[in-house]
Amino acid sequence: MSPIPLRRRMMMALCCTLSFTLTACSGATGGAPESGLEATPSETNGSVAMFVPNDGFTISQNVPINTWNRFVDATSDALVEHGFENSSIDAHMDSDFDKQSRSLDTYVREYVERTDEGRHTDSNTDEGTVTLIVAPAVRTAESTKYYGDYATQTLSAETTDGGTDERAYHEALTRTVDALTLAKSAGVHVIVLSTRIPGFTPDVFVSMCDAEQIGRMQAQQLVNKLELDKTSKDNPKRIEIMLPLNGRATHMDDEQQFAHDAFVGAWSVLGTYFRSGVVMSPSLKLSAASTEDDWHDVAFEAKNADDVVDEIKARLRTNTKGTFTPIDGVVSMNDFVASGVVKGLADMGYVGTAADINPSITVGDVLGNIAGKHDVQRGKVPEPTQAPKPGVDAHTGDESANGGAAAASSSRWPIITGYGAYVSNIPNIVDGKQWMTGLASRNDNAEGIAALCQAFDRGEGAASTRHLNTVDGVPTMALPLVAVSAGNLKTALIDPGYISLADADL
Repeated sequence: MSPIPLRRRMMMALCCTLSFTLTACSGATGGAPESGLEATPSETNGSVAMFVPNDGFTISQNVPINTWNRFVDATSDALVEHGFENSSIDAHMDSDFDKQSRSLDTYVREYVERTDEGRHTDSNTDEGTVTLIVAPAVRTAESTKYYGDYATQTLSAETTDGGTDERAYHEALTRTVDALTLAKSAGVHVIVLSTRIPGFTPDVFVSMCDAEQIGRMQAQQLVNKLELDKTSKDNPKRIEIMLPLNGRATHMDDEQQFAHDAFVGAWSVLGTYFRSGVVMSPSLKLSAASTEDDWHDVAFEAKNADDVVDEIKARLRTNTKGTFTPIDGVVSMNDFVASGVVKGLADMGYVGTAADINPSITVGDVLGNIAGKHDVQRGKVPEPTQAPKPGVDAHTGDESANGGAAAASSSRWPIITGYGAYVSNIPNIVDGKQWMTGLASRNDNAEGIAALCQAFDRGEGAASTRHLNTVDGVPTMALPLVAVSAGNLKTALIDPGYISLADADL
């Protein structure tokens, strides 16, 4: 596919203003962190070519905000800030791995032929250092698309059934490896994003986010909000993990691997609490004896929103009319599932908001914050050490002759986590129905990548940049995921202009 000039991308970016971008933040509360990847303006004579998947345009708000189109825009802006000329930045966007491999192969061979011709004729063809930024256009199962474009996917060097699609996929991988190897031999620097390419070692690998990180982050946010370290096994918290699968994915192995890794991340945090008895599963799908290999016990088919609603209702259904199964937290894995969980709980009659649980901020505080007022911290109501007796409210201690208080207390709204930062979910975060969402910091990743390109152009190498660690012998940049809740909504999303008050339903 032909390169997309920056001028055209600027026009493309205008289309994207119908949706929003999101800034990074340091946690579920507080402001955005400083990336430590400040631009150092300096004129360069090098060039950068980006090869990323073509995710298409969408004006829907019910999708993750992190897309490759937006990454191209953010990285182009960061490169300009680091001294690269607009004319030296190209973007190649292809719809599948085969097309991308051919586009990459053409670019590299034309570059090599051009430089070889320059050497033979002694003509001045010094274009400066060239850096390739490659995000493999790997196949993605439907359920993993709910997490956004930057999540690490599977790219295997082995064929399975030997069918036509598998052979074409393997040929595309071989073509990609050969092209990138040729590029490196010609002095081109290569940065690979999100998904490792088997058989090829880049100058730097950038891990923007992976399934295990996503699961681990949400579980940790739940631990913090529910204060599980203060919980007694005599009054355990009740938590469900929702692990969506498409159920009819074309590439089942890829989908199941992603789901497994997401569960491993969540279980690496919550498993300790299950084993100590301070956390239990209302549906009994998980127990103290569960391990990370039991991910399939909480996996369910989620082809549409109704599937999620039905699943949460099935897990919390009781046979006694007018009573509720107590639920304190739900790890939804992504915002698509979180919205279904919210709807299912509302249909069942659960009441309240996340602000009622170990409260620190109210919706009124969010509104006051927008008006320039300081946050008003609410006093906490301590959790009882012992589980409540029948007819006694678990949180107030009030008795009720007919046991109504106990029933009412178990209908309390739980903490619900998500990931993807869907615009459609922001109102639920404002009103406390969804506690938090998360995302990879697109801007900080773009800034870090631009700094790497500048270092290569100056001949300084990747080691001169920050936020790099060596993983399996490859310099790797992996910035932390970010979490957003009502507590930092203004500083993280509204102040920078990434979303409007209307997006937040304020």
